This record gives sequence, structure tokens and C-alpha cells, in this order.
Amino acid sequence: MVTLDDVAVRAGVSRMTASNVMRDRPIVKPETAERVRKAAAELGYRPNLAARQLSSGRTGIIGLSVADLDMIFPAALAATLSDEATRRGYQLITQQTRMSADYERAMMGSASTQVCDGTIVCWPTRDSADALAAAPQSHPTVVFDGFGLDGRVDCVFTPCVEGSRAAVQHMIESGARRVLVLGTVFRTADELAESATMSADLRLLGAIEALQEAGLPYEPSSVIPCGWTRQSGYEAMTRLLAQRETVTDVLDFDAVFCMADTVAIGVLKALTDAGIRVPDDVLVMGFDGVEDGRYMNPGLSSVFINPAEVAQVCLDMLADRIDARPTGRSAVTVSTGAGPRTHMLAYRILARGSAER
Repeated sequence: MVTLDDVAVRAGVSRMTASNVMRDRPIVKPETAERVRKAAAELGYRPNLAARQLSSGRTGIIGLSVADLDMIFPAALAATLSDEATRRGYQLITQQTRMSADYERAMMGSASTQVCDGTIVCWPTRDSADALAAAPQSHPTVVFDGFGLDGRVDCVFTPCVEGSRAAVQHMIESGARRVLVLGTVFRTADELAESATMSADLRLLGAIEALQEAGLPYEPSSVIPCGWTRQSGYEAMTRLLAQRETVTDVLDFDAVFCMADTVAIGVLKALTDAGIRVPDDVLVMGFDGVEDGRYMNPGLSSVFINPAEVAQVCLDMLADRIDARPTGRSAVTVSTGAGPRTHMLAYRILARGSAER
């Protein structure tokens, strides 16, 4: 078995230096750290997690909870987090919750979570908010898009309102005058301002703000509910088009803003199948900016959220909490340190063709 001592000898450094590099501590010169990593790779060195836990109270394992791994953005985020965690010397354990509050609560108390130094929870349900807010007292936790949890736990948020407002404004600048929103239920701006606590609510609020600023109509018929999958988007648009008496009837919308790219991909397919030209007849805009959108015809315009930024920020926050935690086998609580932090991600409009004339 290759040991840390072997790596230190190969790299020509002390065991302590090799250990600091393997733990991704930023106290080693970059050129020295690179030499140690190269030596570890050449020798096939793998950290002994049991020994690490006994000596430090830490395993080098991070937990990740996501809602659905069969959706494009969550899968891309999980892959990016895994790569970034590995680069930092951690291993990642990933679980999916299927938006089940019971599963989320069970996961936070499971044996797999207990062996993790910390956990990143993505898109939790509102019903598990109290359990997640209490978790940092004994277990370092960062929550991605845990709406309503800011100020209670470290949170990273998607700019849902700002991004969707910019998306609809982008379509209006391209000539849209009758905008349809797919992927949620109709609610007024006043209702949303008082109780918007989910991604769909916040994205709808941003869309409403853009429409109102432009003096364009927003009414119950402007919003079509559907799930956030390709099939749901396809079926919702197909049903909507089937309500026309003839295929030559003028459409009562000229743009579609979708709550997620998966919905938009289904919408593009339904419109194309019906002989409706995108973007000539109807503009289509998504949210997330997934790579698959590049390969649609036309390319899917979208609000781009960078999975690499999500991974970077979440892991930075979590590493801070892990490093602040007392080490050793007697460590049972997280150091109080700074209060809960909140980070809002960046976004940009990807103009790929489906929302530009």
C-alpha cells in the first residue's frame, strides 16, 4: 500500500508538507503542491480515510443531496461538484430526494451523512426547512436554493427574479407582445410579493415585473402549469395548440418563457412538430442555460447559471465551516464562528437563436 511517506519521499518534501497538500491547505507554495500531487498521482496514492478520521475527526467526505439526477441541470451540477470536490481532496457521496421532505429529513440523520464532514443540500422542500436550519449546530451544512432559509443557514441562491425579468425583457426587445409562461400556476404580483418561497414563484414574479414595466398584458390565460420535464413541456404545448380550430388560426401568443430549459426543450419540439417556426412565429426562452440547449434547432436561448460557480461557492462556504469545527475525536459541535451567510449567484442571457429575431 502506498503511504503518505512514500509520496513525501518521491516529491522531496516533508511528511507534513505532503499532508498539507493532500488536505488542500493553502499554506504550501503552488510549485511544491504541484510536485506533491504529481508524486501522489504517479504512485497511485489514496488517503486512508479511517486513519484520517481517527487522527483528525474528519473523513474527507462531503455529502450532496439533489432533487432529481435525471434532470439536466441537477445532473450537471452534481458532476461539477464531484469534480471540484475531488480537486480539493474530498470524496463526494450523492443522494437524490425526489422532492420528498421525509427523505430529506431521513437523509440528514442517516449513517451516510454522519460519516460526512459536511453536506450540501440542493432544492430542499419547505417542509424540511426546520430540520435543515437546525443541522448546522452539529453538522456543517450549505443549502442551494433553500428559499426561506436565508439567515438561518449558509445559503446560495439562483437569481430567479432578476434572471426571469431579464429573460422576458430580452424577448420583448425582440418583438414579443403576448408572452406565455410555462411551468407554474397563475398568481398575482401582490400574492407573490407576500409569499414567494419557491423557484417557480420567484421566476414568475420576475416575468410579471418585466411585463408590467413594458405595459404588456398578464392574465390567468398567460400562465400554463406543467412539470419541469421535457415531456411535460411537450405535452402542455401540444394541448395548447390542439385548442385551435384550424392550424391556420392565429396564435394568441408570440413568445414563451419556460421555468426551466427542460420545459423549453419540450416546447421547442411541440412547436416544430406543429409546423410553427421558432423564432419567426414564436420566441422561446428557457432558464438554466444547460449545454443540451446548444444542440437544439434553433439553439435554445436561456438564462445561464454556471454550475462551476455554484460548486465553487458551495464548497468554499462548506470548507470554511468544516475548518472552523474543532478537530479530534471529541469534537461534536460546530464552532459558532460567523453567522449564516447568503450568496446570490451571477447570471447572463445566452442568445442562441430561439428568442432572437
